[in-house]
Amino acid sequence: MSAVLEIKKAIESLPQDQFWQLVEWMDAKRAEVEDAADVARAEALLVEGGENVSWDEAKKEMGWK
Repeated sequence: MSAVLEIKKAIESLPQDQFWQLVEWMDAKRAEVEDAADVARAEALLVEGGENVSWDEAKKEMGWK
């Protein structure tokens, strides 16, 4: 049996309260990964440099205002 199928079987056999604890943990880990990716993108943009623009100008350029 493949590792993925073994994991799926193990998850399906969890009691409901443990299943939801796992879901919460996985959601927290996903958020951590997304936050780290956001920081990395922001740092890369800072290194890239460029002209500073005001928040109002940025919103206007994106069509938000």
